[in-house]
Amino acid sequence: MEKTKKERITADALKLLETHHEGLRFSELVKKIQEIYPNEPYGNFTGSIWNLDARFPDKIYKPARGLFRLTKYKADEQPPTEVSAPVAIVAKEAEFYQPFADWLVNGVEECTKAIPLGGNRLKEKWGTPDVFGLFESRKHDIVQVPMEVIVAEIVCV
Repeated sequence: MEKTKKERITADALKLLETHHEGLRFSELVKKIQEIYPNEPYGNFTGSIWNLDARFPDKIYKPARGLFRLTKYKADEQPPTEVSAPVAIVAKEAEFYQPFADWLVNGVEECTKAIPLGGNRLKEKWGTPDVFGLFESRKHDIVQVPMEVIVAEIVCV
């Protein structure tokens, strides 16, 4: 009997996780599966893999929010190491606004939308956050949570 789309996508996600011992973030996993099935709608991927850890708790776990990893690699986890002394970097704070907004949406998936504001747009010294983001449930989410507002101030020292 032929596998369903969801079963094929799930099987490919497991294969991808097999080759990435460090695990894959949800967004990375979706992108890699989209490369395998370029003509499939985006929703087929997200709907098939968003809860892999719940569907296969004996095979997959989430060591962090949005990160999928095979349980057989759990023993490979390294304890956090000490961070070396910081190196002096000369950079403008504004250079970090857009990358940080992108990271909030695509990297850690803490926001569904984020924009860089920064500067003095509200004409007051402390009036404008550097990055403004929202986390809201999508229409297809089973559990609908209240909207969260995320603001960040970036400081270069």
